[in-house]
Amino acid sequence: MKFFNNKGKIKLEDKENEDKKLLQSLDDIFLEKRDYIVKMPEEGECVLACLSGGQDSVANIGILLKEFKLNVYPFFINRGQSNYKHEKRSADYFNELYKKDFPELYHDYKEISVMTPGLEYKDLLREAKKKVTSIPLRNNISYPARNPIIFLTGMEYAYSLMAEGVNIKTMFASHVSSDGSYHCSQTWTRTMNLLICQILNDWEWQFISLPIETAFGNYFDKDVYIKWAHENNIPLYKARTCVKKFDKHCGDCPPCWERRRKYKELGIEDLTEYLFEMSEKMPTYYDHEEEEKNIK
Repeated sequence: MKFFNNKGKIKLEDKENEDKKLLQSLDDIFLEKRDYIVKMPEEGECVLACLSGGQDSVANIGILLKEFKLNVYPFFINRGQSNYKHEKRSADYFNELYKKDFPELYHDYKEISVMTPGLEYKDLLREAKKKVTSIPLRNNISYPARNPIIFLTGMEYAYSLMAEGVNIKTMFASHVSSDGSYHCSQTWTRTMNLLICQILNDWEWQFISLPIETAFGNYFDKDVYIKWAHENNIPLYKARTCVKKFDKHCGDCPPCWERRRKYKELGIEDLTEYLFEMSEKMPTYYDHEEEEKNIK
């Protein structure tokens, strides 16, 4: 399995949420400041990684542990998400799995409570999102402050670990080439890396999403994560992809739909249990809202 110089079918220059010119300018800043854009930490180094409970973040942490032999400190954000208990169950399951398989490298995840979007305007923001769903480019904005807040919180948690003698200078996300939101892009990742370095006045700090890290020659999709997990017996059907409240995966929200599509393309059996049939074309986040309202 290749984790460097691995480009899939999706090209960065074809993505609506990428800005190749801006990305080049950001790369030039890092080259001037530290003579490299980003580099993979050495074996045994301490790193931070987001554990959302989803299959991409789960596989990503497994790769950092097994393939790169890094000391991984995960963090899980309780952001007031409607599917919190399901994401939490997934995080707990893989926390125990990785502790058992990598006792010297894996550290218990830290759960951090940060409400994003704010509860005071979340419903209003949801309605605002609905109004732009059909407008090209605008529907890629998602909850605009969510990912910046999540990863700035992660950075701050990593910084706090200095008090325990843990020195972390690299944080990992698990965004893939098919992610459509602006705050899941390589351009955004590099922009955030610049912000983090400026905030901490530390140009050694790195923010990396391995699948889309262009400095490594990458731009691959979740199929690499799925194949790696399949080959390494990581039970991704235990990971929570669905954004709905249902106990089972709905099977027909955008994340579920992408998950099912990738398994079909790869010819790998998907052991996940789904409630609804898969739509012929990409669904919206607002499908099955009526059924969801009936959940007590």
